[in-house]
Amino acid sequence: MPFTEADRARVAAAIEAAERETSGEIFCIYARVPHRYVEWLLALATSLAFLVPLAATLLGFGPGAWLALAEAGSWRDALPPLSEQLLVEAYALVQLVLFLLILSALWWSPLAQRRAPLWLRQRHVHELAGFHFLAQGLHLTEARTGVLLFVSVEDHVAEVLADEGIHAKVGEEPWVETVEALLAGLRRDDPAQGFCDAIALAGTVLARHFPRAGPKPNELPNRLLVV
Repeated sequence: MPFTEADRARVAAAIEAAERETSGEIFCIYARVPHRYVEWLLALATSLAFLVPLAATLLGFGPGAWLALAEAGSWRDALPPLSEQLLVEAYALVQLVLFLLILSALWWSPLAQRRAPLWLRQRHVHELAGFHFLAQGLHLTEARTGVLLFVSVEDHVAEVLADEGIHAKVGEEPWVETVEALLAGLRRDDPAQGFCDAIALAGTVLARHFPRAGPKPNELPNRLLVV
């Protein structure tokens, strides 16, 4: 578990402090769910299975070399004649075996998720954050002022989602620094402090545009959810 009870208490205190100055509601989620980008792995494995035999052929280790070796070797008579058709079939078989081996290796490597293209990871995290935004009821606050701070540790991607009441007035630009604070916490291997820093930044943005006018109910729990 990446968070101690003290870490969770720090995050809860940071949310409480930020919400004293705003009518907005802040909710934090830390996602540990692994995800393999199948389309990325298939493309990478296919490319390598095509390029490796091609490079071998260009370097003189292709079907022509196999045929020459068969004709010159002492085991020539033990093998059937290697026709062009057999060489093509052998080349295709090598590509297939390479594809399966490379795909199996990539499936269990960091390339399956953390080293996938950034745009793929960002798209996935955006969809995942949107799912949790609805699942946790952030869209049900009275003034539509819920803000989700979402971190996917395996993707190494963070996102801030604001409900329509905030997004219409604030836009996306003010959240860039908040996202960077979350990522900085991951890089320092201190995600709890990353959340605390991001909460303070988000609270500043919310207090500027949605200042607290008086007593208000706490519509969302002040806690960090680990999924």
